[in-house]
Amino acid sequence: MTRGIGLVAVEDLLAEVAERKARGLRLAGMTCVELDRDSVDLIYHFDLGPELENFRVTAPKDRPIPSICGLYPAAFLNENEIQGQFGLRFEGLDPDFGATLFLDAESAPAPYCRYNVLRTKGGR
Repeated sequence: MTRGIGLVAVEDLLAEVAERKARGLRLAGMTCVELDRDSVDLIYHFDLGPELENFRVTAPKDRPIPSICGLYPAAFLNENEIQGQFGLRFEGLDPDFGATLFLDAESAPAPYCRYNVLRTKGGR
């Protein structure tokens, strides 16, 4: 069963995540969806057994978003990936790879990625 509570304000993000942590929910992942050139939706996914719970935060790209790594340390991978792909910044992200989690094949090896991204002309 999936349960969503809808939209959460950026300033309420850490309180919402802390509440789920207190209830024993596991962070299952994060999804980022670009809404337009200035904003994104971040969707946070939590689970406890067969129950899945989601909420969404709409955030501007030009303002840092609080990192949830202090509550769920494994979130650093999701947040670093989102920084690299969508140009967002997470305040308090540790470790912060500065949008270099996935690097071009010509660059130094990516710190946590087994396969590097290879960009070619023509998008293929």
